[in-house]
Amino acid sequence: MEFYPMPLFVKLSVSNMENSLCWYKEVLNFESVFELPGKDGKIMMAHIRGKKYQDIMLVAESEQKDMSSNGKGIVLNFSVEDVDLYSKKASEARAVVLEGPIDRPWNARELVLKDLDGYLITLSMGIDRKKNFNDVINQVESEL
Repeated sequence: MEFYPMPLFVKLSVSNMENSLCWYKEVLNFESVFELPGKDGKIMMAHIRGKKYQDIMLVAESEQKDMSSNGKGIVLNFSVEDVDLYSKKASEARAVVLEGPIDRPWNARELVLKDLDGYLITLSMGIDRKKNFNDVINQVESEL
């Protein structure tokens, strides 16, 4: 596992660390970079990673006492190679699928999931990888 400074990462307060770690590993193919046990031996913090720079820190809810509501208005977006493969994995794991896979006008195929603590996760892949940014914007504007 490669170690590098993280210029930005997301920290999520989770109600059940063991279940959350399992969900992120099983549904999203994340791997543990580091797990920090508390005095009781239970994991209180876990640094997990999907692809390079797709890092999340899961923190046991009891360690984040001042967190009032999980993720209201926040959606984590991850770029993936094959949304349909993740859709199949999510279905097999009985994950909550809110939408998709669906093709968006901005040249993306997306799958929207809800994790065990209510955080929204969008998995996104480009549909036509030959289109550049201006091509996509022109297409969207022409459809308005």
